[in-house]
Amino acid sequence: MSELQLSTKLVGEIQAVLQEHDPASADPGVTSQYLCAIVGFLLGQQDMPAEQKSEVLEQLSAFMKHVADDVDSQKQKPAAPPPPPQQESFGIWKPKK
Repeated sequence: MSELQLSTKLVGEIQAVLQEHDPASADPGVTSQYLCAIVGFLLGQQDMPAEQKSEVLEQLSAFMKHVADDVDSQKQKPAAPPPPPQQESFGIWKPKK
């Protein structure tokens, strides 16, 4: 396989084309269904044994999960609040008797 050049711009352009075809694809879930259907459509047109098609689908499914996990991990996570500033203190402690 060649190295993919996935970008926000590419994804946006694909979503725009789908929305021209079907306004309901403004919903990311509908867009995802279209993309899955397109993959199935393209794979269904290939002349290969059913077992090989099944293996390709499993590999694509694993790849899709890898990409989703990678994109999710790159999202900015809310930063933890900074610790309170350290203050100097001075005193004498005496234990209770």
